[in-house]
Amino acid sequence: MALLTRDFLTDLGIQLDDANYQALSEHFETTLHERVIAEIVEELTPEQAEELANLQQGDEATVQQWLTENVQDLADIVADEVDILLGEIAENSEAI
Repeated sequence: MALLTRDFLTDLGIQLDDANYQALSEHFETTLHERVIAEIVEELTPEQAEELANLQQGDEATVQQWLTENVQDLADIVADEVDILLGEIAENSEAI
């Protein structure tokens, strides 16, 4: 499910061709991933952070399961970061 939709951008008055929309969408997803990971790492003990780092070499399903089991506020962290990032896009819509 795409979090950054054309409808959202259109509501902000942002019209992008397919290539630019794809580039912005990829940037959004990458930035979101980096921010969520940074927030998660702040919540972990050093031992948990090391365990997570070792798991990231494996498959995504294993990492997701570990996160769900070990990060109590995972859903809140993701929701907060999505809201922040979408808000930043809205604030800077004239520059896009």
